[in-house]
Amino acid sequence: MKHEIIEIPVISEAIRRLGAPTSALTRVGGFLYTCGMPPIDLKTGEIVRGDMTTQARACMDALSFTLRHAGSSLDNVFKSLVFITDNDLAAEMNAVYRAYFPGGFPARSCVAIKPWTYFDIEIECIATVG
Repeated sequence: MKHEIIEIPVISEAIRRLGAPTSALTRVGGFLYTCGMPPIDLKTGEIVRGDMTTQARACMDALSFTLRHAGSSLDNVFKSLVFITDNDLAAEMNAVYRAYFPGGFPARSCVAIKPWTYFDIEIECIATVG
């Protein structure tokens, strides 16, 4: 099945500046696949610095913006994968995550990984179109 790369202003540019060889969003049939979304400031395209709460909100806002650009929303997410740099940050991340999915949670995996240089969290998701 053929995939379509969807360019997302601000998000795509920010990811390119990080040097990541990826697209922000790909559509395959009726599904949308995001890349691992770092904490991006939607106004400036810069990486958001700060505590886990601040970074997690920036990730979720960037995911929401990306999905809306393709005619979908967080309501259509059925699977997500969260990468954090330290399991001790999970409680803060979970508090933010809960606020973005008030109607029920998609299936999710959360993995602690070796720290990135620029940020402490990255989230990717799979959603249905519209």
